[in-house]
Amino acid sequence: VVWMQGEFDFDGTPGNHAAQFGALVDKFRADLADMAGQCVSGSAGSVPWICGDTTYFWKQKNESTYQTVYGSYKNKTEKNIHFVPFMTDENGVNVPTNKPEEDPDIPGIGYYGSKWRDSSATWTSQDRASHFSTWARRGIISDRLATAILVHAGRTAEFITGKQPDMVKPTVPSGEGPEREAEAPVSNRTLMSLLASGEDLASQGWRYYHKPAGGDSVNKNIAEAVVSDAGATGGKALQLNKPENHIWFLEHDAAGQGAELLKKGGRVSVRFKLPGSLVPNQFALGIYWQLSSLPEGVTLSGEGNDMLMSFFLQTDTTNLNAMHHRKPNAKLDTFGVFDNGWHTLAFEFAGNNSIQVTPVLDEKRGAAFTLVKSPASGAADKLQLTDISKSATYTLLIDSIAVEVNSTDTAA
Repeated sequence: VVWMQGEFDFDGTPGNHAAQFGALVDKFRADLADMAGQCVSGSAGSVPWICGDTTYFWKQKNESTYQTVYGSYKNKTEKNIHFVPFMTDENGVNVPTNKPEEDPDIPGIGYYGSKWRDSSATWTSQDRASHFSTWARRGIISDRLATAILVHAGRTAEFITGKQPDMVKPTVPSGEGPEREAEAPVSNRTLMSLLASGEDLASQGWRYYHKPAGGDSVNKNIAEAVVSDAGATGGKALQLNKPENHIWFLEHDAAGQGAELLKKGGRVSVRFKLPGSLVPNQFALGIYWQLSSLPEGVTLSGEGNDMLMSFFLQTDTTNLNAMHHRKPNAKLDTFGVFDNGWHTLAFEFAGNNSIQVTPVLDEKRGAAFTLVKSPASGAADKLQLTDISKSATYTLLIDSIAVEVNSTDTAA
């Protein structure tokens, strides 16, 4: 649901707005209960509400009322209600409105700005800055809305390409003998994701930084890593590399979400490619997720840290291989002969607090393996993608990342 607030509510009783809006969402979802099968993740309650921002005019007109109404949208993520900022661009500049000086003609493409709408017969409002310009609506507004829909509705690159990966079916104990699969199909929801072609990368929740051999980490502007690539979703990819003697990191907060993956089952996937030539024994990508604590009843054997993910990609003399960072390291599967094409690396978690994980390389499921402690270490409760070493590594292009969990609680 895309919700655009009517600004004239500012003149009513804004103090009542948050409670009335919450009641509206609850009633809407209750009324849709019979349509659950048509809803994202199979539940009306899991359908996200995307709440759009307004122009700077309304904030300047009444700062406190703006914060009361629009500010309340920013604090409802636990109800799957998400705020999308429109007021400024990625550089903090106000997004253009219908003020003629902000909406000029662009003769080269036949675009006519707002100066031609010069009376009440043609303009939307005499307060020209109270509405976004047509150009903004075609650009940053629609881009940010589309990104929010993709991120929060549980679809990423697969939604655009029309190719949906196999859903993970958690196993259900049968009482005796081998475990059987759940009969009902399992829907999923997205815990975190990244789409390189998304307009506002920072709002997708990722931090990009370089860590030198000595000294503090250096934050990087993730938007500056975006490059054009015809094979990527939306024609854009993140190009990740680093200066000599540095390690790059792409990081997302993941507090509590690792336990959800173990309990309910799900999938972590990355679509990537490696430009350049084969270099034997060179790292391409590491995926690490250290947990501050394991769910009750779950233990990992061995010595080291409790890592939900401690996997990496590395070439040998011919192939690109998926590896498990453990003691000793173990080869999980291979993409085969190294090339410069797009690939998808995924890991499926079984659910029911099982520590069995299945690697899926280019949608081909490999043999399941058992999680163990790892000598690797990372920031607790954060999903980290990295090039692992301060030595030379492959330049990496990323199209998308998705962490999806099964919506149904399958714990025994």
